[in-house]
Amino acid sequence: MISSVSNFKILPKITRFVAILGLLGLVTFICGLFFAPQRIWANFLINFFYFTGLGVGAGFLIAIQYVANAGWGIAIRRIPEAITSTLPFAAVGGLVLIFGIHTLYEWSHEAVVAQDTILLEKSVWMNEPLFIARIIGYFVVWILLCKFLVKNSVKQDEDGDVKYTKRNVRNSVFFLILGIYTFCLASIDWIMSLQPHWYSTIFGWLNLASVFESAIAATVIVVVILRHIGYKQIFKTVHLHELGKLMMAFCFFWVYMWVSQHMLIWYSNIPEETSYYIFRHFGGWGSVSFVNLALNWLVPFLMLLPRKTKENDKVMFQAAIILLIGHWVDLYIMIMPSQFGAEPMLGIWEIGPFIGMISGFFWLVFKSLTKHNLIPTRDPYLVESLPEFEATKS
Repeated sequence: MISSVSNFKILPKITRFVAILGLLGLVTFICGLFFAPQRIWANFLINFFYFTGLGVGAGFLIAIQYVANAGWGIAIRRIPEAITSTLPFAAVGGLVLIFGIHTLYEWSHEAVVAQDTILLEKSVWMNEPLFIARIIGYFVVWILLCKFLVKNSVKQDEDGDVKYTKRNVRNSVFFLILGIYTFCLASIDWIMSLQPHWYSTIFGWLNLASVFESAIAATVIVVVILRHIGYKQIFKTVHLHELGKLMMAFCFFWVYMWVSQHMLIWYSNIPEETSYYIFRHFGGWGSVSFVNLALNWLVPFLMLLPRKTKENDKVMFQAAIILLIGHWVDLYIMIMPSQFGAEPMLGIWEIGPFIGMISGFFWLVFKSLTKHNLIPTRDPYLVESLPEFEATKS
């Protein structure tokens, strides 16, 4: 029998703890604006993209399950739905990013563009008004499409009408098409244009793989926490196992895109392209590249390869943490070398904002979980995910 599915609450002491960490991140950011503006804006971009990617990646996870008609993931669907609730807060970060454009982006300075033929040609796309307009446009698309998916899912709890599932299948198709296209463009705008003379046709797909993998990892962490506090009757080992297979699969997809980008650039041997990797694979950044590869592929793959580890809460939790750290390192090595010299830096300006961001992220997710049933109680496919729920639904 399944007990209550709507009585999840956040303990007040957790709220206080998260508030302290969030305040730490905010104070660090404000202080950084005065003492290390270029470094703090680069770190803000890392955390903004990270935060946004988790929300969009969760939307992809929901949409793929609808389009694939997957029944196994119905019981865990409220978790990625809760993760998408962070997107409006990420949108606020997008508005804040506007104030850092001139610090981060070379193409935002008219004097520089006027003396650079390549930047002059690219200015049709890379200019400040359009950059700001695209930030707003991206978030409008992501937030509205995620809102439609969640709204129909929650409404279905009231009457169980299958029309909501059909609507979300249609909405999911739109989300996958528009979401993939817009997120690839956002990756180009926000990260690739930091080095406007460099370009890669695979860059957007590499980031798509990374954010989807990270969204799965964040879902795993929430599932394990909920199982630990007493919801094992809802979030079962089989759900953990399926998420583990997805995490392992996208570890491979990420490294496939990572290697593909390397191979294309190596094969073409164009100086403007090869300089990107030469700078990142030698000197101090070389060790960061190795750590990046290890955290995003090698370590989690080896951890998740045996079947039993994908059914083990502790191992799954550890693998998910490693992937989330790996995602940050991946963004760090994409963004930081374009802003600073040959040596990586790690200090309060990097650690403080990240701690504030990630703690706030998980608090928002758990806060969202308190608003609705922990599972879609009247989804027609719920019985495939929780067979015993057939006897208890009203």
